[in-house]
Amino acid sequence: MFNKTITEFLATHTNNWRPRDAEDPNWPWAPVFLDIDQDKIQVELEKLKFFFVPHREKDKINSYGHEGWSAVTLHGLDYDKTENYEQYGYTDEPKYRWTEVCEYAPYIVSLIKSLPYDNFARVRIMKLAPGGYIMPHTDGAGRIFGPLNIALTHPMECRFVFEKYGEVPFKPGRGFILDLGIKHCVVNQSNEDRYHVIVHGRSTKQIEKLIELSIGKL
Repeated sequence: MFNKTITEFLATHTNNWRPRDAEDPNWPWAPVFLDIDQDKIQVELEKLKFFFVPHREKDKINSYGHEGWSAVTLHGLDYDKTENYEQYGYTDEPKYRWTEVCEYAPYIVSLIKSLPYDNFARVRIMKLAPGGYIMPHTDGAGRIFGPLNIALTHPMECRFVFEKYGEVPFKPGRGFILDLGIKHCVVNQSNEDRYHVIVHGRSTKQIEKLIELSIGKL
């Protein structure tokens, strides 16, 4: 069972927003969908499972709570460096690289490289274990359209919920650029691990066309 805060948050925000007007300035998310081979992804996730490390352990005490959250870095400082560079003693963003674990996930890496980005920063696979959760929180003040979040797997009982806007319609292959300035909560009420790729970087103008096509698939 999840605690009262999570239970009330999920029960309160159930309207499940969908885009109606491309000129609406208050979108909580923009879709970026990919065609994926689920079988290939499952094989590669199995190979990667030994490389996942706990993510943002300090947040359990000093910030918002979470449980069952782990990650592996595909592009960054190293496969086990899953947080922002400042957490590892850097004052400026260092030069990132594709880490050695990429050799176990060539198909997933090829999907990422096919995205309309001309520069990649951190790229990580985030795992949320069965019964895992991330408490309601924001990532900062104001509108924060952050990294692209792509579902590699997404059990039906796993939910990403925004305050006022309701559940983001994740499915395997569906990615969303999310406004993380809105309070949000993630829970995995299934008996399976949930895997998402988080892509930081600089997108090109082609991302707009991909968003337009993806809206048509909702």
